[in-house]
Amino acid sequence: MTREEAINHIDNLFPIDSDYPTTSAIGERLLAQAKMETQDWRYVLPDTTLIRYAELCIDEHNRQSMKSFRKG
Repeated sequence: MTREEAINHIDNLFPIDSDYPTTSAIGERLLAQAKMETQDWRYVLPDTTLIRYAELCIDEHNRQSMKSFRKG
């Protein structure tokens, strides 16, 4: 399959930028799956994305820690 054929299939089936929320959500899920199956995030993501990912991980860790602290 060529790149253009792939784009045509995606556009006709589940484009992430669809006007239909369900179609867009399915496209988003499938794109994320494709990325996970074909890329190693450590090497292919731009620095800005990795830094933001790290910030979100830290925020989530802190949120979970505070939640545990409140329960304990």
